Amino acid sequence: MPVQHSLVLVEGDPGDALLVEQLLRDVTPDVIVTSFTSLTDALEGWPDHVDCVLLDLGLPDALGLSSLRKLRGAVPDVPVVVLTGRIDDTTGAEALAEGAQDFLVKGQVDGAALQRSVRYAVERGRLNLYERQLVASEIRASENARLQRGLLPSPLLKTDRLLTATTYRPGRERALLGGDFYDVVETGAAVQLLIGDVSGHGPDEAALGVALRIAWRSLVLAGLPARDVLLGVEQVLLAERDHDERFATVAMVVLHPEAGTGEVLLAGHPAPFLHLGCQVVELGAEPAPALTMVPGRCCEPHRFALAGDWGLVLYTDGLVEGSAGPGAPDRLGSEGLRAHLEDLLRSGTAREDLGPLLVAEAERRQGGPLKDDVAVLVVGTAGWWVERTSRR
Repeated sequence: MPVQHSLVLVEGDPGDALLVEQLLRDVTPDVIVTSFTSLTDALEGWPDHVDCVLLDLGLPDALGLSSLRKLRGAVPDVPVVVLTGRIDDTTGAEALAEGAQDFLVKGQVDGAALQRSVRYAVERGRLNLYERQLVASEIRASENARLQRGLLPSPLLKTDRLLTATTYRPGRERALLGGDFYDVVETGAAVQLLIGDVSGHGPDEAALGVALRIAWRSLVLAGLPARDVLLGVEQVLLAERDHDERFATVAMVVLHPEAGTGEVLLAGHPAPFLHLGCQVVELGAEPAPALTMVPGRCCEPHRFALAGDWGLVLYTDGLVEGSAGPGAPDRLGSEGLRAHLEDLLRSGTAREDLGPLLVAEAERRQGGPLKDDVAVLVVGTAGWWVERTSRR
């Protein structure tokens, strides 16, 4: 047993306590033993650090296994070696079933056996503690994963004329949710799209992104005009952000499929791409600052035409802010992304593969995983999906 182990001895018989202490010191002179004659005194005077407990089952204030149960209830992570009175006593075996690491018969053990029992008890106790901590960590991770998955939206889309696909990649390691957010809501004859990015990428930003998305959905369902919806989202951000420098970029698209028109509003966010005919074009709009950068100043809608089969790709800037190659000073940028998207569409890539392949290309050019959160939202007519898939 390594030196400087700290042991607690709870022994009701002073003579037996003296004998146990002497046996330990004969084989491990530097062991620290703190002795108590009752369980009550032990729990009241418990040392700051204890590696193992030697517990007599014949204490004046706790007899038999009741003393073990009380001790484990008070200090469940400390390994216990019980001391029994007779070699044929079944209490020792019962103590193992109650959680003791080992049992010894008083008067039948020498210093080496006592040292070995304590050493094994300490190691088994550590192993059990690590296992419990691992299980608890896995449970917490599973619960967090279910919670984060539940916070990602399910599109409120009734029409079968439009289909959607999403890709979401948090920048934080082992996270499922980042500060990027997106949503799709159908209201009457319009289909409204949202994608946004809270500055930063951590748990606080993730929570804020969820709050903004829910606020956006609520305002859209309430029937507010697009411009008023974004002003309302900005008010929520002003109220909920944790510091004055926090901002969010947003792109909102309102589609009128029956009328063959749409409009896009940009608040500091990259413009979506529209695939119409054989071209991929960027839906440029009058630039406006990100939300909260200039409170109350909202972007104006930019209108565009839709005809036949078409597809839209909305994304967050984590997709284009990586470098264009290992050691290269230039970022991929929206133009590089547009060119790669055009290549994918020309080759007949299926709609559900567009987002993952765009992320994969950004990572390839950067030479490793993207550090920022990434979200990609793909929306298009049913015919556009069929056209893309049939060319594979």
